[in-house]
Amino acid sequence: MASVLVGTVAASGTAAAAGNVSVEQAVEYSAASGGSTIELALNESVTNGLDGTDELALYLDGDEVSGTLVDRIDADGTDGRVEIDLTQDVAPNRNLSVKLTDFGSGSVTATDISVSSKTITPASDGGSDANVYHGEVIAVEDRDANADTNLVVEAGGGSVVLDGSYADNSQVYVFDTDDVDAGERYDVTSGSDAAGFRISDLELAVEVSDTNVTDEDSITADVTAIRGGTTATGTLTDGDGDEVATAVETLDGTEAVEFDFGSQSAGNGPYTVSVTDNQSGLAVTSTDITVSESQEGEVRFEDSVVSDERGDVVSVTYQLENTDDGYIVIGDEGEDNYAVSGQITDDDGDGEVTVLFNSYLAGVPNSGNASIAASDVLSVSGDDEISGVSESGSFARADLTAEALDAASYTMNATAGTSQIDDPDAVGTLRLEARSTEHVQSWVAPKDADLTDEDVGIYDRVGTTLTQSTAVADGDIVVHRVTASGIEGAIDYRTDVGGASNTTAAFLQATGDGDAFNIWVNRTNVGANADEDPLHLNNSNVVVVDDPDNDTYFVAVELSNVNYQSGAPVRGDGDDEITTTFSVSGATGLSDDDDEETANYTITERDAGFDTTDGRVTVEAAVNQSVSGTTTIAPGSDVEVSLASESQANPFIHRPGATVTSNGTFTATSDMSKYAAGVNFTADVLDVDGDSFAADKDGRIVSAATANGSVESASANVNTTGEPTEQPPEEPSTTVDDVEATATSTRTRPRLHAPIR
Repeated sequence: MASVLVGTVAASGTAAAAGNVSVEQAVEYSAASGGSTIELALNESVTNGLDGTDELALYLDGDEVSGTLVDRIDADGTDGRVEIDLTQDVAPNRNLSVKLTDFGSGSVTATDISVSSKTITPASDGGSDANVYHGEVIAVEDRDANADTNLVVEAGGGSVVLDGSYADNSQVYVFDTDDVDAGERYDVTSGSDAAGFRISDLELAVEVSDTNVTDEDSITADVTAIRGGTTATGTLTDGDGDEVATAVETLDGTEAVEFDFGSQSAGNGPYTVSVTDNQSGLAVTSTDITVSESQEGEVRFEDSVVSDERGDVVSVTYQLENTDDGYIVIGDEGEDNYAVSGQITDDDGDGEVTVLFNSYLAGVPNSGNASIAASDVLSVSGDDEISGVSESGSFARADLTAEALDAASYTMNATAGTSQIDDPDAVGTLRLEARSTEHVQSWVAPKDADLTDEDVGIYDRVGTTLTQSTAVADGDIVVHRVTASGIEGAIDYRTDVGGASNTTAAFLQATGDGDAFNIWVNRTNVGANADEDPLHLNNSNVVVVDDPDNDTYFVAVELSNVNYQSGAPVRGDGDDEITTTFSVSGATGLSDDDDEETANYTITERDAGFDTTDGRVTVEAAVNQSVSGTTTIAPGSDVEVSLASESQANPFIHRPGATVTSNGTFTATSDMSKYAAGVNFTADVLDVDGDSFAADKDGRIVSAATANGSVESASANVNTTGEPTEQPPEEPSTTVDDVEATATSTRTRPRLHAPIR
């Protein structure tokens, strides 16, 4: 590989000067002595060298910068070499030229000087490896070099990639790394000195945000590189190759940096973005960008009439065409005495913005109450934006206990752009209906149910692991299904403004005396002269699953993890009678009086029993033997039926699984064909935690019926004690069988994970 000789040399002055003096090589590099330097290697020495900087003119991108960029002259050309020290380094993407006057009886000009990005200085000890990015132009400096000094660059494996020599009167060799391989290490030998460098890939890349934009949109590009902290220059070029915009940004190294070139004219494309890393000089170019004339923007309502209840969060979706911005207004100062407005922006580019109007908070910011902002009243969902939200009109509330926004019809309008006009694009209506509390119902779920599992919707559980019931077994999860409109705004307020971590925390924060609503779960059969005893509810034993679109809230209480306010535990053996009351407080401004509904249910003992024949659980000495029974625990609960042998000659423990059906029954199936008829066993029911919650029941294996109706004898007779009268086989099995039968319905076992408040 030959050295890169750059610089177009021009001569002026006498004809003798033009014929005798020329620049063989011109390069800018970082000298080992420090600072940035320009070296001009001449074809011969001159007798009339540079006397000072007045005879020197330096140009950067066509502008004369000698007064700021030139520091001093270290070599005047009398030894065939000019060395100019600079005040700062020059980036490789800059165009550098120099003109020497009154020099060698004439003048010399060197243009397009090669600007290197890194300098390697060989030394007797080899020095340390330098990191070089693939494609950089590097300078190899040897202060002792002459035309006879040999320069060799070898790959790590020993193959020579360059064998050259320095130009006459030069101490610098220019080497372009574009033709060597990234990921490799190279050794440099200059005479008796050595150095090394490694080639890395800068991974400079540019990706335009949108290849089809209008003349009202900004052209932007995301730039990435593995090195950060250095600047890069982005240039936007039109279809004629003319530069129309530039941007300079600092690269990050870990994430993309946006370059913004503003909006551009249609018809001058296609446009391209070129980005140059200023330190290395490496450059990349984007794909073509087409700019078209923008059409008139328009904003429309997805539904021109939207209805919800007073106190709820009203969802209004706007559709934007040929624009990303719209100005919206809900209400009218003159007709409704209240309005809230703001500018929406379609940031995610899907052509829609959904605005959320919290009617529970409306009017509070208008009174000057700083605890609630107008942006809390009107917000957007997803990745879109809303700005400049403000309330106006005479309707104002000192706090949330004052009368809330009336149930009425409110006008809505929307306009493309960023300001309100007299002739909006679209007009709609928001119907705010009166709120109500419809009912409270008691439902039951298995004790290990995870009602917040996103993979199983709350309504998908109905009829399987969620069942309406007025009897709840101790330890199960009682679920209060509350149907009440107008409370969504209070819950969202606790999440968006109050800092609640989830729906459960928000619901619990919104309960209490003087707050939006309340829920009491009280034991009522406390006897004479005693107050009702409420359950102590908190975020360690309560989970709330909300469905505000249907005004429904499932408030689940884990009975195994809750006590009464008195400190007494929940006991099903006493058949605790419970009344649950949900009330929307009259102090919220949503209702003139407390609006409440109740549900009544009983907490019963956690129990199970078996279906028997003559008081005994019986199975045949055959496959697919079913053991069934009934239980008080929640439908959908998973249990195990334990069948434990009482015979030393026929030992076994079977634990087939079963799932409780909607009518409280269970059936477990097991293979009993390996055991003798007449063997006694004990039957039990085990909960999900392995604990027994049923009284043990005696059981026996009976003879299996054959296909023709006769009875097939077992391999051994059994006496009245249940033990075989014959000797067992010589090597009887003494291991305990694992669970080997399947339940009538196999289900996973989710767990209830209560939130942390």
